[in-house]
Amino acid sequence: MNKLLAALALVGVAAAPLAMGKPRPLTVAVDVGHYLDAPGATSAYGVTEFTYNSKLADVLTERLLAAGYTVRLIGDDGQSKDLQKRAKAAEGADVFVSLHHDSTQPQFLQEWEVDGQKQKYADRSHGFSVFVSKINPQYSKSLACAKALGGQMKAQGFEVNASHAEKIEGEGREWADEANGVYTADFVVLRATTMPALLLESGVIVNRDEAKKLDLITTRNKIADAVIAALGECMKK
Repeated sequence: MNKLLAALALVGVAAAPLAMGKPRPLTVAVDVGHYLDAPGATSAYGVTEFTYNSKLADVLTERLLAAGYTVRLIGDDGQSKDLQKRAKAAEGADVFVSLHHDSTQPQFLQEWEVDGQKQKYADRSHGFSVFVSKINPQYSKSLACAKALGGQMKAQGFEVNASHAEKIEGEGREWADEANGVYTADFVVLRATTMPALLLESGVIVNRDEAKKLDLITTRNKIADAVIAALGECMKK
């Protein structure tokens, strides 16, 4: 047995977990939504969505590692323009989580002034939403994880954003689980990945109150806790 363990160590296999009969840690691909040249939505205070996504990814990564997960960060350098390459970069991970922050349809945006600069806001919608793709080869598992995440977000005090189901131009999304804020959508990073994949819109940053809340470390910690609890629930089934 000692010779076997030594041989495994030489080829880079974790011998200790094998000897102890422990499973390898799950690998979570954490995708930082958008990139520097196209940073997504802009908050009511002029902060880009990519900035929000990056800060949340930092917190989630730290807490995932502390919880015993392996993390593969994707798009954290702000240069990942090719969404297909993001999916490719996730290959080999056990689950894919894309981090985003939400806006609303342009017709609802209004102007106001922040520190002498004109910004746009809309307070009509708020809350989180989770998206999965029916084209993903592990749709059932994706949906299970998305439902778990929605449930954990609610347990942390967050509310579901129902605006994406409105029968208006740019919306009309199909519910996969209304109670837990889960929609279906064939976003590239969801349909092109081969592992269970979900996209979290953590909240609405054009909403003036929610933008401030989502920029708090306490809020990011709660979101990270929700993700970790959800993965622990769905990936063990």
